[in-house]
Amino acid sequence: MDSSQIKIKKGAILVYRLFDIAEEINIPQVEAILQDNRGPDRFRVPKYIDRAIQLKKPPVSFGLGEEVFTAQNRTFKADVIMKLRDFGTLSIIYQINIPTGTSWKELIDIAQALEEGSEIDSLAKQQSREITKTISSAIKKPSAWDGFEDYIVYFVEEFESGFNAEEFIKEADFTALMLAENQVKLSKDMKAASSETIYQYGENDLAIIEWNSAIVIEPSGSRDVPDILEFGITQLMEMRYYDDLLDDKLNTLYDDIQKKRHSIWASKYDRLYEDASSRYIEFIEFLERVENSLKVVGDFYLAKIYRGAATQFRIKDWQDSVTRKMNILAQVSNLLQGEMNVRRSHLLEIIIVLLITYEIISAVFKTN
Repeated sequence: MDSSQIKIKKGAILVYRLFDIAEEINIPQVEAILQDNRGPDRFRVPKYIDRAIQLKKPPVSFGLGEEVFTAQNRTFKADVIMKLRDFGTLSIIYQINIPTGTSWKELIDIAQALEEGSEIDSLAKQQSREITKTISSAIKKPSAWDGFEDYIVYFVEEFESGFNAEEFIKEADFTALMLAENQVKLSKDMKAASSETIYQYGENDLAIIEWNSAIVIEPSGSRDVPDILEFGITQLMEMRYYDDLLDDKLNTLYDDIQKKRHSIWASKYDRLYEDASSRYIEFIEFLERVENSLKVVGDFYLAKIYRGAATQFRIKDWQDSVTRKMNILAQVSNLLQGEMNVRRSHLLEIIIVLLITYEIISAVFKTN
């Protein structure tokens, strides 16, 4: 596979860092805060964000200006874009323009530096904290989760020498780029596996999707495919977030149940039951919000890419894990409710016995 002739004339690297910052974000209020606090010169809305994708509640997007950072002794200049969704997520996108004439090998070296460098993680976390603080009045129940999702899209609009997408499939070592591997010559099996994730609409465009990165060739410059991929990553992150939250909640419930098992007061179980039930309802509402956010994709090609991305990101596996733990939470709630009912019955029986005893004793004293 000879990639020596491949040179990029126009393209960009889109580096994503996604955070869960709240249970819910008031989008209209965020727009007002950002416009008032920072002004339109710094916060400009990119026109290409989510243009052709039909969303129930579109996110709010703003440009944050330029940032310069280093990764593996390389210096990068990036245009920074933030995107906030009503179900509590923040996307920070670092757009690094690919210099004209960059060879395929040079691009792989750049990819390796971006994958291995942790500097961009630190920068993204810092900016996430700053943004969260700025819009604090517009968010409901801030999140304390330390996790985040990362992804990279190598976006090419034009090759030099009229190189097209079909030639790219035959000649480019695209697997090396997607794995950021510039040291080891990859096996045929690895390359064949990547070839199974190629999607094409026209003969001059394509998308290759992996779990950690994607290559998108789009001569029109449309950002629909990267936006679809970002939405998929958002879903993955939220599934991971709620999976962790459910683990913590279940462990806390188990500990609390053990501590209160010998208590005679049903009210202590009341609090546990109410907490478990409210959390279960919260998870159900969240899943519905996320699943309903992207109702219709107007292009079957984009729908196909979305399904392919969901498969690569293992979203269904994570959703199954969340659903299973939610069912456990529901069972725990039912058990707690049953425990409360039993304890209340016992308490009522004790009260009835005491009342009967009181009546008997009162009657005895009256007769005397």
